Amino acid sequence: MPEALAVLAVFVVAVVAWVGAWMQVRNPAQRNPREDFVQAQQHAAWLEQRLEVARRERWENHLVASLTNELDATQARARTLRATLPVT
Repeated sequence: MPEALAVLAVFVVAVVAWVGAWMQVRNPAQRNPREDFVQAQQHAAWLEQRLEVARRERWENHLVASLTNELDATQARARTLRATLPVT
């Protein structure tokens, strides 16, 4: 019986830690729009490099199209994020 209580206690602590971490991550006060914008720019630059490699190595058309669509979406997200940044 004491073993079961120990296992239950460990389980409860793990669940509480997981819920606490999840709530902290979901907290909108923790978001930094400038970091989100920089991350979107970096992701777009990486996608441009991958698209260049895909075209040079003549990947299949659907793969190139997928990269192009993702790049367009990422660039649109970066433009949206830039518009929400405070002017400094």
